[in-house]
Parts: sequence; C-alpha cells; structure tokens
Amino acid sequence: MPHASCLKGFTFIEVLIALTVIAVLFVPVMQLFSHSIYATGNSLSLITATNLAKSEMEKMINMNLTKSQLRALGEVVVPPIGEPPVEINGTKWRAKREVIEGSDPLEVRVHVYEDRQMDKAIVTLVTLVEDLMWDAVKPVG
Repeated sequence: MPHASCLKGFTFIEVLIALTVIAVLFVPVMQLFSHSIYATGNSLSLITATNLAKSEMEKMINMNLTKSQLRALGEVVVPPIGEPPVEINGTKWRAKREVIEGSDPLEVRVHVYEDRQMDKAIVTLVTLVEDLMWDAVKPVG
C-alpha cells in the first residue's frame, strides 16, 4: 500500500486557499466591469443630448430670425409639453431654447433634458446672435 505522502492531489485547505484568492481578485474585476457599464450609459446619454442640442441650434440658426424676432418667440420647448417627447436609444428627450434678455449680442441657450427630469439639463449649448450676420446675405439676381 502506498504511503500517504506519495499520493498526488490537493488537500481541502489548499482548495479553500485557492478559492479565497480567486474570490479576492474577482471582486475588483467585477466592480471595474459594473463601473464601465455605468460610464458607457452616461456617455451614450451625453452624446445623444449633445447631438440633439446641436440639431436644435442649427434649426434656430437656419430660421434666419433677427434678434427682435427671437426675443418675440421667447422660450420654446421642443417638442411642446403637450406632445410626446423624442425617443432615442430608449430615452425620452426634450429641448428648450431660452433667450437671455438684456444681452447684446443676443444670447440664446439650448438646454436638453431627459423627459422625466425637466429640472436638470444634461447639456446646454450657447450661441450669440447679432442682426449684422443677416446683412451680408443678399438675394441672388
């Protein structure tokens, strides 16, 4: 009969130590993984909100409105509160264009919100509007 010291294999204590080492190393890796998923979700929201703000800013600039016309329009929410919000990537969005009174040149801000949190803007873009920019536009003819 072979002697006990000649047998190959692991003792119960060795297996427990190996499992403990694996568990201790596994926890930080899982925390890193969950943080990366969270960061990716936040980045997607920030990119989507930025693109929506840029789009709304382009719409406003392409309307070729003067400062007085923009002031008359005042604060505009897109889409309006009575209508369903824009849904992109599973999130519902609204943009608000805000005209800052007393600024010269006229300051216009575009805020983008998740529909469920209209009190906290995800992104805000700002532009300055001057009537002189439209003087350079002449009809072709």
